[in-house]
Amino acid sequence: MGLFDSLFSGRQGRSAQVAKERLATVLVDDRYKLTPEMKEQMKIDIAAVLARYLPAIDPDQIEVTLLRGEASDHLKADIPLRRAQQSDM
Repeated sequence: MGLFDSLFSGRQGRSAQVAKERLATVLVDDRYKLTPEMKEQMKIDIAAVLARYLPAIDPDQIEVTLLRGEASDHLKADIPLRRAQQSDM
């Protein structure tokens, strides 16, 4: 294996994995008829509910994805929480 082959072989593997994950996401989104607009509204609604219990959450930072599992599909929401400042405690 040449130098260039060894440098780029890992990149192809990662690219293939990313492409596979993106395709799975598209297929699951399509199965549930979840449009980008619906995902955006879901993020806003999640942020509104969580704001009742937690410090301010930025809806733009929430990532909502549907994941394909072996037995069932899963809704995954990554929600970053802002840390309270020392003076807030």
